[in-house]
Amino acid sequence: MLDARQQLLDQALNISRRMLELGDDERWDQVIELEAQRRLVLERAFATRDPVNESLAQRVREILDLDKSLMAMSLKVRDEVAAELGQFNRSRKASNAYRASSLR
Repeated sequence: MLDARQQLLDQALNISRRMLELGDDERWDQVIELEAQRRLVLERAFATRDPVNESLAQRVREILDLDKSLMAMSLKVRDEVAAELGQFNRSRKASNAYRASSLR
């Protein structure tokens, strides 16, 4: 089972790397698709209660580090989108106020 688990964790690690690349390219729909695929791979990798050796633990740490980077990237994008929406709403309110005052 160790070899199979190692292969699954290698696959999850490769998926995680690809997710980070896609996030960097702002291809978030594809990141979401890969996350679902990776979740299934990780579920299979940990479907056993066999002990985890250092090599497997290192792969898990790498996956977690990649996740941290991806999360930071997604939070930055979220904040940028929120700022843009805020600006849009302020512009819309200003436009509506101008329109309302010009009708008087």
